[in-house]
Amino acid sequence: MKQDDVIAERYELVEFLGRGGYGEVWKGFDKSLDRHVAAKFIRADAFPTLDRRREAEQRFRREARVTARIQHPGVPVVYDVGAHGESLYLMMQFIDGIGVHDLLHEHRPLPVAWAAAITAQICSVLTVAHAESLIHRDLKPRNLIMCPDGTVKVLDFGIVAVLGSADITQITRVGEGVGTAYYMSPELAITGKASAQSDLYALGCVLHELLAGTRVFESAHTVAEMSRHYSETPPPLRSLRPDVPVELEKLVLELLAKKAASRPTGAWEVYERLLPFVVALPPLPGATTAAPSPDPMRMYATVVERIAATALTGPRVPAPRPAGVSRFSEAELLAANERAEELAVDGRFSQAIELLESALRGADDVLPKAHPVVFALRMRLTDSRFAARDYQQAAREYEELLPELAGMLGSDHQAVLGCRLNQALCSAALGRNEIALSQMRVLLADMRSALGDSDPLTLELRRELGELLAKLGDHERAREVLRPLLADMVAVHGADHPEAQRARALLENLDRLAG
Repeated sequence: MKQDDVIAERYELVEFLGRGGYGEVWKGFDKSLDRHVAAKFIRADAFPTLDRRREAEQRFRREARVTARIQHPGVPVVYDVGAHGESLYLMMQFIDGIGVHDLLHEHRPLPVAWAAAITAQICSVLTVAHAESLIHRDLKPRNLIMCPDGTVKVLDFGIVAVLGSADITQITRVGEGVGTAYYMSPELAITGKASAQSDLYALGCVLHELLAGTRVFESAHTVAEMSRHYSETPPPLRSLRPDVPVELEKLVLELLAKKAASRPTGAWEVYERLLPFVVALPPLPGATTAAPSPDPMRMYATVVERIAATALTGPRVPAPRPAGVSRFSEAELLAANERAEELAVDGRFSQAIELLESALRGADDVLPKAHPVVFALRMRLTDSRFAARDYQQAAREYEELLPELAGMLGSDHQAVLGCRLNQALCSAALGRNEIALSQMRVLLADMRSALGDSDPLTLELRRELGELLAKLGDHERAREVLRPLLADMVAVHGADHPEAQRARALLENLDRLAG
């Protein structure tokens, strides 16, 4: 990219802002709407083959659509996504402020109140995102911007997902993607699988750095620093900075627990524990400004805070069903199902879900709930929720649908087994790891009996089981699952297949940790 390039006949690049391991960022100008934008590019050479690039482009568009669902003032608005030449681009709201990494260079370490204020704002973003099963994957000071009014924006939601888990585990072997590796939880580095708990680990790394002025395991050698995240207990903050409150030191150590299950239950809990320290914030010269008149963002936030403390304390009352809902004929329901499939294939899951919900409302009093057409709509809706990462609702619906589906097709039918796999993945995504583990083990026995060890669905389950065991810290059992899995994947797909590479990367990470 170069200055004055025009992207999609609309966005003019006006100022180069920076380059990372996989792309670059520009300040751009939207000629159509007369406003500045932030243009994020992922370079073509980040992907070794054309197939990998096409796969990344699909993920990139999907992640952009999912990220665009986040409604929070701490997340820049997504405007557009696409391809320019061989590069992928994302056009977003341009944020005027200072990167928290630069803030640290100027004010190292930060006052306790500001460290708590910045981290609490990140928690408010994560609370919204994690409720939607959206994981950041790459929290670090460089992905945080403080605006002149003291508010913090969290950048680059979902961007790392474009690289894929195999690429993430590669980082841990060769020391690439330094900014990411310094803040990566042990289980994410080993498995490439991100979760809300891995975001909390990164949050702990950020909070430690804000308070101590140095990274948790800061070292001149990247690989050495990364390995310390697996093997060493973090230094207590008060040994580095005695004025850090005991409760904050305790919180950081909990966030940096090696096992995900030992960390706080969620970003909301961390927010509540930080809030008491967000008091008497001193000026930060060069970062925050004192406006001569009341700052609009602060005015808005004050009112929202008072509303949250009063009017929003009761249970949410569901909206009544609208009168005069249109009734659908069977032919219209079939057409709706086909259109929803097209939308889902195109990654437009929100539209697919909206269409299916409308169709099912229209099917009431026309066809019974067990009618094949209605059941097909219900299955399509649940699968769309799963694809859109609404794991909470999808899990509930799979629980209801699976007995009916097994009654229609038989318990050993591939479609039934596939739904059971999705159900187990919902449990894992929701942090119900022991339930997920139990579901996967029972399902594996059933899949082996019905499909055999080398069926693609069985291979997928075996990989997911190995990754879950690794995430839970049971590295020996994970290796017992992954060693024969890798041999079977190579036999079925070939040594260079992405799934074989993913299993090999995970196994190599586990073997390296074993010494």
